Amino acid sequence: MVPVEKRDLGMVFQSFALWPHMTVRQHVEFPLKSPRHRHMTEEERKEAADRAIGCTGLKPYENRLPGQLSGGQRQRVALARAIVGQPSILLMDEPLSALDAELKLEMRREIRNIHKLTGATVLYVTHDQSEALAMADRIIIMKDGAIEQVGTPREIYMDPQTVFAATFVSRCNLLKGVWSNDCFKVDHENLLLSNPMIAAEFRAKGLYPVRPEQINILPEGKGLPAIIAGKQYNGREIHYSVQYRDEIFTVYSSFQTEYNPGDQVSLTLSA
Repeated sequence: MVPVEKRDLGMVFQSFALWPHMTVRQHVEFPLKSPRHRHMTEEERKEAADRAIGCTGLKPYENRLPGQLSGGQRQRVALARAIVGQPSILLMDEPLSALDAELKLEMRREIRNIHKLTGATVLYVTHDQSEALAMADRIIIMKDGAIEQVGTPREIYMDPQTVFAATFVSRCNLLKGVWSNDCFKVDHENLLLSNPMIAAEFRAKGLYPVRPEQINILPEGKGLPAIIAGKQYNGREIHYSVQYRDEIFTVYSSFQTEYNPGDQVSLTLSA
């Protein structure tokens, strides 16, 4: 029931929502003209606008119109406009979706710094799981309008409560088998796993979640028999697609031993 002009919040839209006739600086200065900032002097307004423009890397473009900017630059204008007044609540709808990879990392740091400096509550909507894990204090995973799980990034990643939460946030392999109390017997294998922390939904469905980095690839021998189906070089590690029976598992492995598509291997699980 609070009128819009009295709400102490900032908003970053996914669609930029910029005015075509206003320069970058005019966009950033616009929120400071509201009654909420009437106590600020002209010098304070200029300093606040300079800070917002500087931290978003827009200084070289401050006199340009939106039509003269790239998509990433326009999104940075929207972000600068939202943070310039240091609102107590900041709403962000996929604000970094139009930025390149390196700028995304830089802007993540800036948004976290802004959060620390202002103490603002940031409600951040994203489909980028790595973005959520890197930036959030608390994550809410939603599916079909309902909450699946709420927790810290570590809780969400290491202790998923539902199959959707496990497979939506990063990669997760699901072993099939039978649960008996806290022990899990893998189908068709003489392998028994024990973990009292696995959530009830996995137990009810006869599944055991395993993250890609928890699987070791070894030459043929002891372990689950599998075949390398594909590989992707990712700098610090290699991402393998591994066929185990009728399933394709994702495995993240170091460069100590490198495998190629078609190689017969064995899979073991880390603790």
